[in-house]
Amino acid sequence: MKRGSRILLFLVVVIVILIAVAFLVFGRGGNLFATSPTPTPPLVSIVIVGQPINRDDQIKQESLSTLQIPQTNVTEKMITNMQAVVGKYAMFPLAQGLPLTTDMVSDRPGMNQPGSDASKIISPGLVAISIPISRLSSLVYGIRDGDRVNVIATTLFIDVDAAFQTSLPNYTAKVTGVGFVPDTLPVITVGIASGGPASAEGRAELDPTLNQALYISPSEPQRPRLVSQMILQDIQVLHVGNFTLAGQEPQQAVEGQPAPTPAPVPPPDSITLIVSPQDAVALTYFMNSGTQFNLTLRAPDDTTRVETEAATLQYLLSQYAIPVPAKLPYAMEGRLAMPTSTPAPAP
Repeated sequence: MKRGSRILLFLVVVIVILIAVAFLVFGRGGNLFATSPTPTPPLVSIVIVGQPINRDDQIKQESLSTLQIPQTNVTEKMITNMQAVVGKYAMFPLAQGLPLTTDMVSDRPGMNQPGSDASKIISPGLVAISIPISRLSSLVYGIRDGDRVNVIATTLFIDVDAAFQTSLPNYTAKVTGVGFVPDTLPVITVGIASGGPASAEGRAELDPTLNQALYISPSEPQRPRLVSQMILQDIQVLHVGNFTLAGQEPQQAVEGQPAPTPAPVPPPDSITLIVSPQDAVALTYFMNSGTQFNLTLRAPDDTTRVETEAATLQYLLSQYAIPVPAKLPYAMEGRLAMPTSTPAPAP
């Protein structure tokens, strides 16, 4: 009797297990080994080319379309906002259906045309021009590409004869006349005494002591009058020094061989500025007239414009309260030599 009870209990357990297995199988659609479904990634709308666009054509909204792709397939350069590219220009011919990226559009046309890279930095309506620089005029070579500077021009003025367009004083000549002979033209002979500084034109002055007229000649050539003024403000520097010519690119190191020794770079003697066309004409005139330029460096976020007054000798005396030394009957022993801005050579 006990043995029969055990068999009956065993059959009941087997039946319960079979019922549980059947419930699991039919509860999962009949697949015993089914797993939980993988979640579908969200879709993102990207901008694509709806109609073919030629190079340098302006991109219009009707030429664009959108496409839904999984978010996992979206890259950093893909464009998701259509208004971000409307009004820009195609750098390449764009085929229909091509996803747009930031490398395919530009704010200006012609950015992928042949030519120098420097020309693509210049904004429309502006031009680039180079002017000479030296160590002191260029902030001891501290100016870099992309900086913004002011330009100060220093030039010399002299008096000239309006008719001859030559520097004053004129040279004098001796005029000899033989008088008037009846029925003949007057005879006048002009002879230049020396043709040099000895014959420079002077002026007559009345000596107060002798009460006699004296003819005074200049003791030296005319001294030019110096003037400095800031002529340009907030100008962008395109490049300092010479541009790299074709074939002058630095040599690449060859594997297994020592790296080539770079050639020493000489200090720059020119700088290229981005200016208006009219300022370029003015700078050309200044350069051809021998004007000296000095550059002052600006802060990158400084957009102020200051009206400056030209610096002349009279301005310096009055602005900085510099007195003109009186002529005294005594002087200090051991006067200073003529000051110079050129640094003394190292000992």
